[in-house]
Amino acid sequence: MSSTITSQFSSGQAILVVEDDEIVRDQVLETLVQAGFKAFGVLDRQEILAYVEQGHCLAIVLDIGLPGDDGMSIAGAIRKISSVPILMLTGRVGVASRVAGLEVGADDYLLKPHAPEELVARLRAVLRRSGIVAGGASASRSIRIGTAQLDALSGTLHGEQGSVRLTSHEARLIELLARTPGIVSRASAYREVFAREWNPTDRSLDVHMANLRRKLGAVGLSPDVILTVRGQGYELRAPVRLDGL
Repeated sequence: MSSTITSQFSSGQAILVVEDDEIVRDQVLETLVQAGFKAFGVLDRQEILAYVEQGHCLAIVLDIGLPGDDGMSIAGAIRKISSVPILMLTGRVGVASRVAGLEVGADDYLLKPHAPEELVARLRAVLRRSGIVAGGASASRSIRIGTAQLDALSGTLHGEQGSVRLTSHEARLIELLARTPGIVSRASAYREVFAREWNPTDRSLDVHMANLRRKLGAVGLSPDVILTVRGQGYELRAPVRLDGL
């Protein structure tokens, strides 16, 4: 690991920018620094995972189209060890590639080329939804859903059959469902979780909901605790207790 980069990280958490195009990487770094973030460019897979494991990352801006060790593979590896927010950059306009990024654990995506202000806005939204506040700390809160409990500090869902990590969007979905009596409309979910208006062609919510149900099942809850109400939205069908919310 580079001693220079390690010493830079020692002063606090930062945004990792994983982008092989030097021009794009420098533009992203400049944008983030001007917006008040600490930001560093890293390409080596082992360095990326080491920074994540050591808690040096506030979030990761990750290009999907990396040569060799592609962004999808790196995102999957990160998700095995951390729920750190991931914002994917992609030049692929097809829905399939964006859905694939969400399925491996990305929290949001941004098409290239992008406006600098949109990058900052998307990143801040991802951090806000993940519960990260000033100083890189996370508000203390937990959500009890039946026999499972979400630790919002770590983004980990604990249940009778084990534990799994949730992405920030998955955690926000659980929180929104837990805090809302009755049905959560798709429009409300997009506004509250994705910070954008619902577009019927956008499959982001479907992908995150499918991943969330799978993870609920993995810890021992029935995926059916989240009921799809045709033409309306979703409803949580389980006893709920909110602590610190």
